[in-house]
Amino acid sequence: MKPLFHKTDVLVIGGGFSGSWAALSASEHARDVLIVDKGSRDWRGLGMMSGGDMGVVPHECNVDDFLEELVYYYDGLCDKPLARRVLENSYARFADLERWGHTFARNADGSMRYILQRDLKLIRYYFYHPYGKGGPHTCDTLYEQLQQRGVRRLSNVQLVELIKEDGTNGRVVGAAGFHTRSGMPVVIQAGAVILCTNTGGFKMSYLGNTAVGEGAMLGFKAGAEFRNMEFLQNWTCPRAFAWEGQTGMLPYGARFVNSEGEDFMRKYSPIHGAKSDPHYNIRGMVLEERAGKGPLWFDTSSMTPEGVEAMTPTGGWMLLNANKLKALGIDFFNMKTEWMPQFQYIFGGMVTDTDCRTRVPGLFAAGRAASLHTGVYMGGWDTCITSTTGYIAGAAAAREAMDGPRPRFDRSDALETLAPALSLLEKPGIAPKDVVRAVQELMVPADVSVLKTGQGLNRALQKLEAVRDNLVPEMAASDPHYLLKLMEAKGMTLVAEMYLRASLMRKESRCGHFREDYPTRAGAPAWIQLDNHNGKVRLKVKNVPIEDYPFKPHRYYMDDFDYPDQPRSETAIRETESFYA
Repeated sequence: MKPLFHKTDVLVIGGGFSGSWAALSASEHARDVLIVDKGSRDWRGLGMMSGGDMGVVPHECNVDDFLEELVYYYDGLCDKPLARRVLENSYARFADLERWGHTFARNADGSMRYILQRDLKLIRYYFYHPYGKGGPHTCDTLYEQLQQRGVRRLSNVQLVELIKEDGTNGRVVGAAGFHTRSGMPVVIQAGAVILCTNTGGFKMSYLGNTAVGEGAMLGFKAGAEFRNMEFLQNWTCPRAFAWEGQTGMLPYGARFVNSEGEDFMRKYSPIHGAKSDPHYNIRGMVLEERAGKGPLWFDTSSMTPEGVEAMTPTGGWMLLNANKLKALGIDFFNMKTEWMPQFQYIFGGMVTDTDCRTRVPGLFAAGRAASLHTGVYMGGWDTCITSTTGYIAGAAAAREAMDGPRPRFDRSDALETLAPALSLLEKPGIAPKDVVRAVQELMVPADVSVLKTGQGLNRALQKLEAVRDNLVPEMAASDPHYLLKLMEAKGMTLVAEMYLRASLMRKESRCGHFREDYPTRAGAPAWIQLDNHNGKVRLKVKNVPIEDYPFKPHRYYMDDFDYPDQPRSETAIRETESFYA
């Protein structure tokens, strides 16, 4: 088929929240901006399924106070320069949304209505009104702005290679991929490239079926460095359906109870109870199941009337969901429903500077593709991160594209990079779904994803290596749609390997990473960083430069919880003590 060629100043890969913000910002400085997404034109990304709430530092508050609380919540594992820039820019992006018509809830006196998060004193989110329509309306608002500014959007295109100026090293100057319906090759020349794709997940629900790791694979192959890959986003969810909003319901008095009716999180943290991060709640859930106190229930009957009013969906997919449940006899706010843990995405991402620039010239990362999360989460925090880092990356990438020399770009060389992927079309082989299922099964056990142990992680890594070496090379695709699924399976395999190796290397517990065989902190905070070394995942430990930060970690959120200690060998104690050596 005749290839499709595009040329642009700034190429944005991913059309969700962060990609939209990056393109909007880039359009203020560049002549031409192009968004490329593997989904349909108005699919909108994961943000469409969100509540549209946003974490913000209000203009009357001190950024340093919020930053210090974030350091406490992250157990010291905080990239303070990048976090500060996110917090400093949060209110401006919030004001942009309001100016463009996105409505946030207000109190009777006109003040902004917010919900404090994770039983913290300052960090909060402001929620969309009417509740239930926020995610789709955020997308509509951003897409309207994109159209007004003439940003081009290219849909149904899976990019499989980032193109460099000299083939292997040097500056990123574009990307190559294929149309997921026709199979047509697509080559794009760009002055700068921004990855806005989410690092990757595991297709564990219809709420997160598409963010599986191809963006991370692009960055990894190009030479970007990754961080925080040992942190997995665990979540709690109903066993029989989906529901959005627990980050608001828990502060309003909802709770988790075991089969004996006990509010069991009060046992593990009298300070926070179930108002804490989901990872702490999930540890409690697994321990309760071990003790034979399952099934576990989410109890909304203890919520305040104000909370029920605030969190009752009034539109969007949430209202549709609520109405269907009522027809089945499930009145969500007037009964207990059975809930369970569910793992979703990798929290880590590419290491960037405060301009969201990776170490690869010409390549930027924003939103969940970049590394800021450290395994714990607050409601509205993703909307904050995607908007601010997207805006920052867009401006920086556009300036680099417009001010730098015109890159050398060879279309025929770019097309040749597609040959390995396109050669898999219309051939017999292993179906991508079989690889996905194998990765899901090795990741699910509690000793791999919640209460990690060296034994569980090593067992999973051995299985993962067998999948990587034996199944992945034998995959093939009957048509372009399944070639897209094949690329997703490859990306998922890569991020699973990065997760397992980083989890094994971190011989301590901190934030959302809990090792039963190393249940305490090992000392000063350090990052596990990963990159591509001759096609293999390479790891190293890098101390967080707290000596350069204006204030040092002095209290830790994890200390507010008390889980049963496991017996530790002398070898484990020595390895913990030498972790940062």
